[in-house]
Amino acid sequence: MRILLLAMPDTAASLDRVMKFPNLGLCSLAAQVPGHEVRILDLVLRPKGVLSQVLSEVRTFHPDLVGYSAMSFQYDTARALAKAVRAAAPHVLQMLGGYHATVLADQVAARDGHLFDFIVRNEGEATFRQVIDVLAGAGGDLKGVQGLSWRARDGFRHNPDGALLELDSLPLPRRETRVYDGAFYFDRTFDVAETTRGCPLPCTFCSIRRMYGRTFRKFPIPRILADLHGLARRGVRGVFFVDDNITIDVPRLKELCDEIHAGGLSHLRYIVQASVHGIAKDPTLAPKMARAGFDTVFMGIENAEETNVAALDIAAKRGKNEDETPRAVRLLQENGIKAVGGFIVGNPDDDRAAIRRTFRYARRLGLDFPIVQCLTPYPRTEMRDELVAEGLVTNPDRLDRYNGYMVNVRTRHLSSEAIARAMLWEGLKLYFDPRAARRSRFFHDFPAFRGAMLRNSLALFSGIGNRLFQSTHTL
Repeated sequence: MRILLLAMPDTAASLDRVMKFPNLGLCSLAAQVPGHEVRILDLVLRPKGVLSQVLSEVRTFHPDLVGYSAMSFQYDTARALAKAVRAAAPHVLQMLGGYHATVLADQVAARDGHLFDFIVRNEGEATFRQVIDVLAGAGGDLKGVQGLSWRARDGFRHNPDGALLELDSLPLPRRETRVYDGAFYFDRTFDVAETTRGCPLPCTFCSIRRMYGRTFRKFPIPRILADLHGLARRGVRGVFFVDDNITIDVPRLKELCDEIHAGGLSHLRYIVQASVHGIAKDPTLAPKMARAGFDTVFMGIENAEETNVAALDIAAKRGKNEDETPRAVRLLQENGIKAVGGFIVGNPDDDRAAIRRTFRYARRLGLDFPIVQCLTPYPRTEMRDELVAEGLVTNPDRLDRYNGYMVNVRTRHLSSEAIARAMLWEGLKLYFDPRAARRSRFFHDFPAFRGAMLRNSLALFSGIGNRLFQSTHTL
């Protein structure tokens, strides 16, 4: 079979000028079907005129199946592309996967069942392989494919969910099936890899629990090293580990750092997402990460307000007398690692003063770069249910605005418009502070990108009218 897989071009356009990372999940799907011809269009890397690109590929490649991977804020684009492909090539089968497909398969089937023949829920690798086997005549029946919703003669059927995968059974991603190159992080060519999947923490605003539950699974370290060696041979100069929380198992992360160093892979630069507690609790971790080539760590700091710690159920902060965040920042920076922190405002009890305090807290920490987002009621999260019940969701339906920056909620004290104004005003003070720029390692390490960083900051003005960092792609 000929299979065309599409990653949507929509981004929260806050950092597009300094980084673009490719889609890893589609490469993992491609690895499941080595006997078939697969082409991946990662439209993040070519975000202008995406419709003509896709239709051109359909005309020249003649796929038997087109698959779309989409988060909720990307779904409208996936739907528009699927509609165009259906009109241009009615015989081509179409498949939707990703977070939106997982949590809203029933709604997608009811509204757009005429566009998509298959909806793959949760982890897609095994489900995807089994569907292709059935379609290629290799045996099996769609009724027995777990994690699949599919269009039968009498309407859509939703098969039971499948079990989570044993990660040591997964082959290495098939990155050579990508049509486009050009992913980068500042001055380096970059790619993505993973060492674990899932996070057991109970944060109620997090959407990943709808994919994996509160689980944490680990890829074998030899597999990770083989993947990194393959990336190095491809000329990649850095890797973003897309793990949801790589510091859940700190001893294993330290072992991985040692193996990366011993394997001669420290010349690559690594970026990870981590918890504050995971970095702060073991002072020997950051030095090992630095020796292994870790360049940047993003920490979900979220909020320091006691009421918000409880409301968001930020497990790493609950019940602690000491704020571990300054220590985590210091440990990273003392070892030459850039510390990036993520914060959330627009929480149910936030007033104007609380938002101001969060931005001041972000400045006071001395981070190399702070990222402040608004609480977003992602579909089927526990937080969304609570916010809807209290009448605090102001935009329940326009999911294309759920990029993490546009305000879709109100608080008990502020309207959506007031939150957006506060984020714009406080953001201008935060990102145009020359002292913060001089202190930032990004400013010192990437002088050629200072203009791009300034233009990123100027994009804050898209917050006027509550369109903060709206995706700049075009159909």
